[in-house]
Amino acid sequence: MDTFKDIMVKIDDRETAAAALETALIAARKFTAHLDVFHIKPQPSCLVPVPVVSSDIASFVVNEVVTADEQAADETADKTRAVFNEFVVNHGLRQTGTPQKNIGEVSAEYREFDGDEAEMTAWCARAADLMVLPRPTENNPDDALEIVNAAVMEGGSAVLLAPQTKSPSVGERIAILWDGSEEASKAVSYAIPFLVRAQEVVIIETEVPLEEIAGAAELAKRLAWHEIDAQVVKMPEISSVSERAAEVVKQTCAHYDMLVMGAYTQSSMRRWILGSFTKNLILNADIALLMSH
Repeated sequence: MDTFKDIMVKIDDRETAAAALETALIAARKFTAHLDVFHIKPQPSCLVPVPVVSSDIASFVVNEVVTADEQAADETADKTRAVFNEFVVNHGLRQTGTPQKNIGEVSAEYREFDGDEAEMTAWCARAADLMVLPRPTENNPDDALEIVNAAVMEGGSAVLLAPQTKSPSVGERIAILWDGSEEASKAVSYAIPFLVRAQEVVIIETEVPLEEIAGAAELAKRLAWHEIDAQVVKMPEISSVSERAAEVVKQTCAHYDMLVMGAYTQSSMRRWILGSFTKNLILNADIALLMSH
């Protein structure tokens, strides 16, 4: 793939939507792409919050909980749609959901889905060139990480995590975290459309088992065939996961605006759990993260 044309963007609320939308728009302008913005209304909870003494009372309490959840979901959906409408007006984007040839401009549409957020996000990612997600915040780290898990592990497309704060550029100065793994290789393949358009590319090499075959120098040679001039930097050997993540943050966040990396797991379950190193970077590296598994 040499470009992205269909970029899906998940937004939830005003707190995280702005950075996600702005990040997606910067990417869309690079590729003259379409922004397919969506919001997922979660299913109402059916948990009974208080002890009940009869089936009639249980039914009443459940109905009350479901009604309250539905009202809250509707209010959030209304606010989210308002954020999208404001975004479209501010940037003068044409709203359409119909693909057209040689359109020559960024277009956008807004859709709502009902269901489990993680599952629906994974389904959406399967029908997109690129999935842009808001970054987990201190207010919702667990729920948001579950959604990131689903998109990366089950979606089948590249996932771009927006930074927590809006950035004036995305993909102009790119760092690649490289260990020769399958996950890192896939991430680089997905990132090619960004890499060929970047002003600066650096490969941060960690420990590579077969360095003479799949080391950073070999990756740089591969990228050179795409006319991408990539410099190689060797990361010091650090055993601690948190210290390694901190070193990556130190080497990237002050200068680069995108980090390309493989997403790693620590479980063999169907819906894997992102490894602690990956999770650490998601929560602490405040630049755009392009990931794949």
